Amino acid sequence: MLALTPLGHWQMDELLMMRAFRDRGLSALFGRFTSWSPRPLSETLLYVYSSVVHATGRQLTGTFLLCLWSLLILACLAPAALIRTSDPVARRAALLVALTVLALFLSGHPVAEVFYWSQAAAAYIPSIALIAAPLLCLVLAGHRTGRLDGLVAGCVSLAAMASEVGAFFAVAFGAAGLLLSVGGRWRDTGALAVRRRDAMFLAPLLAGLTILFMLANARFGSEAEIFDATIARHPLPSIGWSLSTFPADALSIDLGPSTPQGFALGLVSRAALLVLCILAFSRIPGTEQSGLRLVVACFALAALASALFSLFAAYYQFGVNCCERHQTIRSQLVVVALVAIGWLLAWSPWAVPLRRRGVAWMAVASVVAVASSAAHMPAAIAHDIARYGEILQARAANWQDALSPDPEMKLRLSHRGEIIGSIYAPAGDFRDEDATPRPLRAMMQYFSKSRIVAE
Repeated sequence: MLALTPLGHWQMDELLMMRAFRDRGLSALFGRFTSWSPRPLSETLLYVYSSVVHATGRQLTGTFLLCLWSLLILACLAPAALIRTSDPVARRAALLVALTVLALFLSGHPVAEVFYWSQAAAAYIPSIALIAAPLLCLVLAGHRTGRLDGLVAGCVSLAAMASEVGAFFAVAFGAAGLLLSVGGRWRDTGALAVRRRDAMFLAPLLAGLTILFMLANARFGSEAEIFDATIARHPLPSIGWSLSTFPADALSIDLGPSTPQGFALGLVSRAALLVLCILAFSRIPGTEQSGLRLVVACFALAALASALFSLFAAYYQFGVNCCERHQTIRSQLVVVALVAIGWLLAWSPWAVPLRRRGVAWMAVASVVAVASSAAHMPAAIAHDIARYGEILQARAANWQDALSPDPEMKLRLSHRGEIIGSIYAPAGDFRDEDATPRPLRAMMQYFSKSRIVAE
């Protein structure tokens, strides 16, 4: 799948955004911060990418996506590589967990938007990477230190600046951590006290609240893209729909429309991941610190709460369960929650006998988790690989036509992939007028064209 990144694509969003960046520079960037997209981290990444595109005259989609993919791979694998133990079984267990988590981030849900569309990738890949990395560092280290606390605070705060889901995760994580920490001290000592180590929760909480406040005054007030007015902008119907659809949404493997097969495969994959984590973490050395248990529990709570919030936000904003990228990040957050829950269960008394299980048991659980999650993907990947040259050639030809001084261009639509997706545009002969579909009109305005023939 990594080899398919050169086939990544833009949508209307990049065309509108990059035109604004090209014409108005930093003022456009700050305007997006304070209006439609209060995502300082991802918007800055996109501004840098846009600047490079305009400086070089090259689309560089594959290069940009490869950098983001590398961040996710590093976030999953680096904690396993840095584990401090001489026990070979523990090292293999850590690597198995890291590889399985990475594989599940890439399967069991649509991947075209989050992994092959530049605009979505800039927001959601850093979000899940910045959430997964500190959790894996904590559970594989097996103890808390000042540096790890700082890593958690920094990563979760940055996740808040990458996407709305990241912001809600930061709020849920910070609020749960502060409530449990301060509440525990009040129970033990009778005094409500905030200590220095609580900065680990306070920093993400403040970062997340700031972003959500900006969001509430920007996008949540927009009347754009309402698909069901009986649900959108109505809190109670939105809550009802999100609660009723969340279990199936969280546990199913996406096979198109909801199917019993997708739900069954999802249950098998999630259960196998949980078994793997219990087996692996029971073999990895650590200390049973109450403070560490609290932090890991907060990761689990925040991940599940954020997944539910994403579903609620979709119903509240659009009136329907939209969109593919939101489904992807919800599935990834469920994986994060299961890793945290698996670590907590590994420290329970009934898991002690599992410490005698070898790597073979873990490998079986890993294979079952990934195979169930990715059962539907090999054929789609093979389809895109078989058409790799054709798709790449079509993308290159489209870019060259777009950059030519000719006021007309040809848009080749035959290059849509089953995994990678493509720009959403109909076939036909279009001019720069109100009746033209918005993606094609945005393309005309960005490339200074008066006519597009899409076929």
